[in-house]
Amino acid sequence: MKKLITLAVLAAAASVASAETKVEVFGFLDQGLTFIHENSNKGMMAPVGQRAPNVLKNGKVARQGATSHYMEGTGNVSTWGIKAREELNSDWSVLVHLEQGFLADDGAEYIKGKAFERESSLGIESKTWGTLKMGRMPAMLTGSGTTGLFNSRVNPFGAGWGNMTGGWKFVGTLASARHDNMINYRSPSFGGLEFHYQYSNGASDENEGTSKTNRYMAAGVTYTQPKYFVALAADWLNVQSADLKVGGWKLRDAYKVLLGGHYKFEPATVYGTVQYMKNIAYIGGYATKEFAPVTAEQNTSAADGKVGENKGFKALAFSLGTQFNALGGTVKVSAGTAFGKNQNITENNDFYRFNAGLGYVYPLSKRTSVYGIGGFFLQHADWQEKNIKSRELIVGLMHRF
Repeated sequence: MKKLITLAVLAAAASVASAETKVEVFGFLDQGLTFIHENSNKGMMAPVGQRAPNVLKNGKVARQGATSHYMEGTGNVSTWGIKAREELNSDWSVLVHLEQGFLADDGAEYIKGKAFERESSLGIESKTWGTLKMGRMPAMLTGSGTTGLFNSRVNPFGAGWGNMTGGWKFVGTLASARHDNMINYRSPSFGGLEFHYQYSNGASDENEGTSKTNRYMAAGVTYTQPKYFVALAADWLNVQSADLKVGGWKLRDAYKVLLGGHYKFEPATVYGTVQYMKNIAYIGGYATKEFAPVTAEQNTSAADGKVGENKGFKALAFSLGTQFNALGGTVKVSAGTAFGKNQNITENNDFYRFNAGLGYVYPLSKRTSVYGIGGFFLQHADWQEKNIKSRELIVGLMHRF
C-alpha cells in the first residue's frame, strides 16, 4: 500500500513538469463525535448493518435489543486523492483519478488491502465525442465520486452525513456501490442534456467476465440548467459475490430505477427522489441495512447443501429535502419513506420504513466548517415483533483541501 501511494505521488509530481498537464491533490478530513441509540433487528447495528440474511423464528425475526453508544468518527469517510489532466490538443484530453478512503479516527484504510478503493480510473475526454473511463469506479445509481449521478444534487445530505440522517440510501439501497473493471461513458452536453452508460466485468480474478462473478450495467440521462437538475437512471446487477450469498443462496438478478433532482427557489433549494427496486438482496444502508429474511425451513435446506433462492425485496421509495441559508450557515432537512415486500415469504411479508435528518453547517473559512446533525429511523415490518427505531446525533469538523 505504501509503495503504491509513494509511486502515485512521485508520478503526479513528475507530471507537473509538463506545461500541458494539470495535477491536483485533493480530499477532506471529517472528524467528530457520534451518539447512537438503536433498537433494531439482530445484526442491524451501526456502522455497517447486517452482513447476512436474518432467519425467521416462529414467524418473527430475532431482536437485537436496545443499545446506546458514542464513538469518535462520523458517517463521512475521509478521503485523499490525485486528479490529473493532460491536454493532447484543443479537443482531446487524458484524465487520471485516484481516490482513497480512510477513517480519520485511527487512519485505517476504508477497505483494507485495496489502494484507491473509492476510484482508480484512466480516461480520455473529447469535447466532440464525450468521455470514456476505465477502472474501478462508483456505480451510476450512487451518490459517490465522478460517476455517481445521485449525490448532493438530489438530496441535501447527498450519500453521507451519518448512519440515518436523510437521503434515499436509507429507504432505498446503494447495494454494490463500486465495481472493478468498469467501463463508463458520458456523452458531451447537448444544451445541458447528457447520456451515461456503465458496464462492469466483475472482479479481477480467474472468473472475470464469466457468470461466476458480479456483473453490473447501468444507463442514465441527466439534464442540467442554472436553476434545476434532473437525473433518471436504471441498473442491473447479476449477483454472485460471497458477501451477498451467505448461506449458499442463489440470488435473482436485481434491478433499480431512480429519478431525482433539485430546483433552486429563492431562498431555498428543494430536492426529491423516487426509486423502484426489485429482487434487491438488502434494503437500506449502514445502520439501517437489513437483508431480506428467509424462513427457518429455507435456511435449514441451505445448511443441508440444497441451494435455495433468495428473492430479495421489491419496494418503492421516496425522499424529499431542502436546504437554505440561516445565521451565516446552511440548514439541511430531509425525509424519506419506503413501502415494499419481502419476496421470500407469502405471509407477514410487508414492510414500511421512514427516516429523517436535520442538520446545520457553519463555515469557519472557505475550506473548514463545523456541523451538527440529528437523524431518526423507524421500520414497521410484519416479520418483526415490534417496530424498530434508531436515532443519532453527530457534531463534527470538516476540512477540505
